[in-house]
Amino acid sequence: MAIVISAEIRVAPEELPKIRAFAAVMVEKTNTLEKGPCIAYAFSEDFNEPGLVRAFEVWESDEALAAHFRTPHMADFQQAMKG
Repeated sequence: MAIVISAEIRVAPEELPKIRAFAAVMVEKTNTLEKGPCIAYAFSEDFNEPGLVRAFEVWESDEALAAHFRTPHMADFQQAMKG
């Protein structure tokens, strides 16, 4: 059974360039290093609400998602998103 995650992240619009940079790295590393267990992984910005970013993920299992949370790139992303 696949695990689907859809999340909203609200940030100050002036923080979007920083978020874009960190999200781009996250997407690249997840789609490269975790390809297989990660079926889909993406971020998108809302066109009508500045500062609203959506994350969409599909994982092959709970175990794959749990492993994702233990990766160095996830730790880096979580640190970057603080504040």
